[in-house]
Amino acid sequence: MLSIRDMNDDTEPVERKVQLTGGSTYTVSLPKTWAIDQHIEPGATVNLYEQGDQLVMTRGPNGTGSEPQRAEITAGNRDSPSLSLSVASAYIAGCDEIHVADLRTREQRRAVIQAIRRFVGLEVMTETESTLTARTMLAVGDLSPEQTLAQIERTTLEMHHEAIAAVTSSDGETGSHIAQQDDDVDRLFALVSRGFQQSLVDPAVTMGDGTLLPFEYYMAARQLERVADHAEKIASIAGRLDGPPPEELSTELTALGERTQGIVQDALAALLESPDDAAFSAVVTEAEQLTDELAALDEQLYVRDLSDGYLLSLVVDSLTRTTQYGVNIAEAGLQARHREGPGVV
Repeated sequence: MLSIRDMNDDTEPVERKVQLTGGSTYTVSLPKTWAIDQHIEPGATVNLYEQGDQLVMTRGPNGTGSEPQRAEITAGNRDSPSLSLSVASAYIAGCDEIHVADLRTREQRRAVIQAIRRFVGLEVMTETESTLTARTMLAVGDLSPEQTLAQIERTTLEMHHEAIAAVTSSDGETGSHIAQQDDDVDRLFALVSRGFQQSLVDPAVTMGDGTLLPFEYYMAARQLERVADHAEKIASIAGRLDGPPPEELSTELTALGERTQGIVQDALAALLESPDDAAFSAVVTEAEQLTDELAALDEQLYVRDLSDGYLLSLVVDSLTRTTQYGVNIAEAGLQARHREGPGVV
């Protein structure tokens, strides 16, 4: 049986029996009211796509992605943050063209242009006194999610390493540099998010070589983006310390930081390189042990009652969360390996 959910009643599926026609073709009927609602008429072409263990149908001939998607934004009296958010939402939603009308102030125009410059492949094409149009110059097919994830990972782990070094040396100047790197990570994460969102709208959109689903690329990028956020948080703490932590504590923080970074690195390598289950299990086992050690260190900080104990506990908390993000990537890799259907690792 192939179940088709009735668009007029989303609580119960409509079942249709798959029948053999002419000895070489399977056919299945569609409910007439549903077909009419979806503008599917006799003789119309539809596209069928496999996504995991599901079968997805779209109107043909070229799927929903055959025409460029355009977003219309009216500035009016809106403030700059609101306009920036609208531009970001349109980009991530997969719009190919973003048109902003009724620009009234220089601040509004500056906010829109700055928002456009934050995204990979988005460029201003035309401007008038009150309007601005931007277009994306990069198609999803041009995106290599593996390379993008590798670049995010490289930047993120570098940020994390520098942040821990800033804490152990009480270097408050590093924070601004890491904040700039976090912006780079956000740009790349938005690029992966855009590809994922487009795949939700158009099943014909794929990412990478098909071994991973778009959601799995998105999920991994999301975890790395969170690691980068915590690296920025750790670096900001460095500027609030009264001075460097005791030498033995600095040594321990450095070692724990390196192990945390290793978990994230190993988890992503396992996801992308598709080894056996042992690689994922090793990440989870190491993460469990490291989490216990971080909890013990947090307890020691409480007992020692250092002047900067609270701030250093925040660093330990960020290390713990970073470890969990690595586990999340590993668990996603395990699920990818064992799912059924196309895209099996």
